[in-house]
Amino acid sequence: MAAALTQSDRRTWGGAAALAATAHAAFAALVLLWSRPAQPPLPEPVVLIELPPEGAPAPAVSAQKAVVEPRSQLVPPQTVTPPVDIPPVRAPLPRDPVTLPPPLPPLPTRVATPVQAPAVAQSAPAATAPTGSTTSTSTTPGSDPKAKRAEADYFSLISAHLNRRKTYPTEAKKARQEGVVTVRFTVARDGSVSNISLRRGSGHELLDTATLQLLQRVAPLPRMPASMQRDSITLSLPIDYSLRTN
Repeated sequence: MAAALTQSDRRTWGGAAALAATAHAAFAALVLLWSRPAQPPLPEPVVLIELPPEGAPAPAVSAQKAVVEPRSQLVPPQTVTPPVDIPPVRAPLPRDPVTLPPPLPPLPTRVATPVQAPAVAQSAPAATAPTGSTTSTSTTPGSDPKAKRAEADYFSLISAHLNRRKTYPTEAKKARQEGVVTVRFTVARDGSVSNISLRRGSGHELLDTATLQLLQRVAPLPRMPASMQRDSITLSLPIDYSLRTN
């Protein structure tokens, strides 16, 4: 019986000793924990604030928009591209210029050269008798110098007579019209005129009409001299209309 109690007591005292050891260990752990120094707090994150230039008002920085700068940030190296020399583009050369031939000059306007009527005293006749003119007799001046001189004087007389009596049309002067009209007519021995026509016109109707009217207005012409043994003669006489001389 004593042995059994002893065994029970041993178990009781062993459990108590174990519990006490556990309690002491827990107490010692608490003491060690309380005796350790407090650990320093973790550092707060760095906030990067961009300041405006001088003179500008500083905007309010909100906590939500604050940029937290990491402690270490690796910046990848930037690749620098070397400049490439681009050759200049040359403009295409112009084609060989084509030389055009110069324009042909305008054809000159043919202006009839005015024929000045010779004076009465000149020996050359102002009007000529064309070949084949009709006469009533077969008598001609021949080689008689007096007869030739008398015939030349008569032609000059008729030319001067017509040019003194011609009338320059007013409308033709205003239009600056000029020219020479060659008129053909037949003169009888007594000075009467017939068969009036234009041999060559001036190109202006006013001047041509004035010349035909001139022959009709001045008839009869001076009589033929006695030395001109002709019944009639056909003449072609130029009548000049010039703004410089009329």
